[in-house]
Amino acid sequence: MTAHTSFEHLKFTQPDIWRAVVKAMGELEALVWKDPRVTDDLTRAEGLRYLTRLIAGALPITMEESNPNYPRFLQLLSTHLQWGLPSADCHYQWAPVHGDNVYRISGDRGTAKMFDIESRRNQFARLGEWTLHARLPKAEVGPNNHVDIVLSRKRPADATNWLELPEGPGELIFRQYFYDWTTEQAARLTIINEGAKYPPPPLTQADIRRNAALFCDFLSQATAIFRGSVETYYTAPANTLAFDGIDYGWRAIQYGKGPYECALDEALILECQLPKTQYWNVQIGSHFWEARDYHLRQTSLNGHQARVDEGGIFRAVISHDDPGIANWLDAGGHPSGLITIRYYEADTLPLPTIRKVKRSQLDALLPASTPRLSAEERQKILRERAWSMPRLGRI
Repeated sequence: MTAHTSFEHLKFTQPDIWRAVVKAMGELEALVWKDPRVTDDLTRAEGLRYLTRLIAGALPITMEESNPNYPRFLQLLSTHLQWGLPSADCHYQWAPVHGDNVYRISGDRGTAKMFDIESRRNQFARLGEWTLHARLPKAEVGPNNHVDIVLSRKRPADATNWLELPEGPGELIFRQYFYDWTTEQAARLTIINEGAKYPPPPLTQADIRRNAALFCDFLSQATAIFRGSVETYYTAPANTLAFDGIDYGWRAIQYGKGPYECALDEALILECQLPKTQYWNVQIGSHFWEARDYHLRQTSLNGHQARVDEGGIFRAVISHDDPGIANWLDAGGHPSGLITIRYYEADTLPLPTIRKVKRSQLDALLPASTPRLSAEERQKILRERAWSMPRLGRI
């Protein structure tokens, strides 16, 4: 177990705690400027943005919303917080919990294709200790699409939907996976601690010490594990993928991972015989394991969005400009990055093949039956991608 930061010995008379927090933020620079794989200024610039996003994402779940007695669902990842290569299709929400409490989640279930809530031990900030405890992969819905879920250590006799909590501190991860971004509806759920007394106790110095320590642990521990996950992509040669687990990812998903390389005058042709699965997607991201602006660019495709051949062959093109191919993945001027394919409880785990070609030769190398789009059709698709994010509450 990695040692936890502690500020119990420090008082607020002097700025020692603040200096420790600033030091922890400053040490993040090693993730960019001491990474031997980062060799160009475009990637370093992208790395600077990544560091600010790490800080921005860590603050709400450590300094602001970490009291399990008064939880609320917080959007964990978004169009501007994309570390950990979140699926472009998923709305991730988070809440702190404690095994001594009984909680109730209730509201409109929405119509997302996949609906899943996990209880986890410990805290995301200390990612190495953040382990799966229990999972609710689907919930029974009542009249008017209403869902009611009880969370506790022991199951109440009258609970239709129940999720077991771990002993002590823990957290929830609520995932909604959308296939049709333009028509599916997001859930509107609230979580309450049924034993909570209002107003909450006043915030204390001890609370802020503890939260600041948790913030620093996120910056040192979670980011180190993210960095280790990035390295697993590079176990495969460029433009190939291999399946590998993610301990803190969604247990029901299998991940195919690898690095891609595509110069400005090149294109990559990706082909895959798809398995039988309820959900799949393919997505490209940065070296820092961030999604790449999926709301503004077509950097991902899922089983609803993609055009698949009659024989079940998915064929896509990665390039820097629009080739007029329906299944285009936009590299957006980045000559290298990471690619991930996700399968949900698939019957097999086929890996895509990736072939590098000259961009000028692409049309001649694709089958004549390859689905194509006009410039106007592409604009419509991209406008719908951008519009769908605020509609689904994924801003």
